[in-house]
Amino acid sequence: MYKSILVPFDGSEPSQRALKAALEMCASSVPVDVTVLKVAEPMNFDDSTFEIAARMAGVPKIDVSVLNATRDNYNNEHRKKIQEQIENFFESVPDNIDIQIVVENGRPQEVICNYANENGIDCIVMGRRGLGAIRAALGSVSFAVLRGVDLPVLVVK
Repeated sequence: MYKSILVPFDGSEPSQRALKAALEMCASSVPVDVTVLKVAEPMNFDDSTFEIAARMAGVPKIDVSVLNATRDNYNNEHRKKIQEQIENFFESVPDNIDIQIVVENGRPQEVICNYANENGIDCIVMGRRGLGAIRAALGSVSFAVLRGVDLPVLVVK
C-alpha cells in the first residue's frame, strides 16, 4: 500500500510502538522504504550568545571545518544510539523492507514535515507522545505534524 514510510523516533515507548506498527504495515511482499527519523537538538555554534561567551572566555573563533566535523560527529552519535535502540526490530524485518536511519537537527515538527514533503514520503507513523510532550492527550509535535502535511499520518498510542 505505501512505498515510503517515515517514522519519527525519539526512543520513547510511543515511538517504539510506532516503529513496530510501521513494520507491521509492510507485511506484504511489496518493497517498502522505512525511514527512522531522529530529530536532534541543533548545535548552534553560530548563535550570537555563544560567540559572545566564547570571546569573553578567550576562546578563538572556531574554524568552519571544525564546526562541520563537530556537527557530523554529533549526528553520527545520535544515529548510533538510535541503531542500538532499534536493533531488535532489525532482527525480524522482512526482506521487502529497507530501513534507513536519518538524523536531522531543528524543531521536531518542522523537520518531520519538511522531510516528508521533500522526500516523497507516502505515510508518517508516529507516537502520540514523545519524550518531551506532556501537554494534551495528543502530543504537540504529532498535532503539528497532522496539520503540517497533506498525507496520511498514523498516530500510535
